[in-house]
Amino acid sequence: MRIRLNEEFGEYMITRNSLAAFYEEKIENNKDDEIILDFKNIKFISRSCAAEYMKLREKSSKNVSEANMSIEVKKMFKVIVNQLKNSDFKLSKPSIIASN
Repeated sequence: MRIRLNEEFGEYMITRNSLAAFYEEKIENNKDDEIILDFKNIKFISRSCAAEYMKLREKSSKNVSEANMSIEVKKMFKVIVNQLKNSDFKLSKPSIIASN
C-alpha cells in the first residue's frame, strides 16, 4: 500500500503529535504489512517530527519504506540518524534514510 503524505499533511510535516496520530491510525491499524510512504511534495519536516517518525518506524511491526524524498527532507533525516548513532537508540531496520 502507498500513502501520499502530502494528502495527509500538506507540504509541511511539523508536529510530533500529528505524526504519532497518523502513524497509529494509518500504519499500525492498516491491514497491509508492506507500506510505502510517498514524500512527494513534502517540502519540510521538522526535527521533532523526523525523530518521532524514526522511533515509530523502528518499533513498528510493519515493513515501512519511503519514496520520493526531497533533498531537504533527506537532510533532516540524516541529522536525526547521526544524532541517534551517538545515543543508546539503535536503528535496526534498513532504510533509504540511513543509506542516503
